[in-house]
Amino acid sequence: MEAIARFFRRIIIAYKQASMFSDWKTYLLFDLIPPISQTLFFSLIAYAIYGPAYIRKWMIGNALLIASFTALFGVGTQLMAEKYHGTLSFLIASKTRLSAILLSSTVSAMCTGMVSVVLGTSLVSVMLGISWNRNLILSFVVVLILATFVAMSFGYLFSCFILVTSEVNLVLNLATRVLLMFTGANFPIAKLPPLLQGFSNLLPLTRSIHIAQGLMEGYPLSHYRQLIQEEVLLGLCFLLVASILLSFMETKARKDSTIELI
Repeated sequence: MEAIARFFRRIIIAYKQASMFSDWKTYLLFDLIPPISQTLFFSLIAYAIYGPAYIRKWMIGNALLIASFTALFGVGTQLMAEKYHGTLSFLIASKTRLSAILLSSTVSAMCTGMVSVVLGTSLVSVMLGISWNRNLILSFVVVLILATFVAMSFGYLFSCFILVTSEVNLVLNLATRVLLMFTGANFPIAKLPPLLQGFSNLLPLTRSIHIAQGLMEGYPLSHYRQLIQEEVLLGLCFLLVASILLSFMETKARKDSTIELI
């Protein structure tokens, strides 16, 4: 029970460290306006190209991308923040495993990212006149949880590299651009070359975005049971690989004395 209590305390601490809710101006400028503006931007482009009948489809895909970016950077830069504040070496030297500390921050990033996306999607829906019913809302919440989970797992993988390199921001920005182009949020995957279509299937969010777009077109969530299972499995694979990689990187950082020298 004590281990579970410590885990939830670490979630609260990670939330207080990264959250902008306490300062509404900062939250408005950094966590709310960017997802609204990006979703509006791509939705209006879709409106101009495909017409008003398709605006719901492209709006929902970009909403999930915003959730992924929040989770990706919230988790991927966690150890970078610890290094910046000079506490990373204490975390590695402590009895608590670094993976447990990082996992608690991922849960916090998931929650804050989901709140921002729900608020942003609601405001964009009002602006564009998009209506929601109860079943659609419940189904979208499930897909949003799925998308943030797999994005969080992806960010967890990238966070390991802060132990051996200082270019994590460069890698994370590159990853977000790849997700923006190849997950089907703004460009149909079917129109990509066959090789790139296979690459898209290896990325997180490709299936989540496909499910969300199908929901907006009227398909039930049960229609995508196999895609949901594949997305969960992909997220678990990312977590497994990240856990192994983090253990290796932690050992390498201690051996090469690179924890505070990068």
